[in-house]
Amino acid sequence: MKTTFIKILYNINFGTFIITIVLMISIYLGLLFEILLGFIQILSSLLLLIIWKQLSIKNKKRIFRYWLFVIIYFTFWLFNWDFLNEWVLYLIGIAFIPLCISWFLIKILESVKNEIIYEEI
Repeated sequence: MKTTFIKILYNINFGTFIITIVLMISIYLGLLFEILLGFIQILSSLLLLIIWKQLSIKNKKRIFRYWLFVIIYFTFWLFNWDFLNEWVLYLIGIAFIPLCISWFLIKILESVKNEIIYEEI
């Protein structure tokens, strides 16, 4: 059951990530889909709490780091960024950094998936 749960989480996150990257060709649709990706990613990281006790310390630290990155990212939006060019803000702050954080969670999910599959063997 845990294996199926993690595989579904991984596949949903990876598929949404790939669709977001493809939609970045038309910047507007990519940015809109990135909102959905962010929602799915935060929900997925919360769902990992269901199997928290079965996770290795290494993956627990990674999840903690993921949440730290998410909190820092949202905290930066409280500052005044008027000194930056609008396009720099869009490309780095709205497109690039969230995708990097998303990729980090996908790698965490892949590690958790491999860990649980290895445990069941």
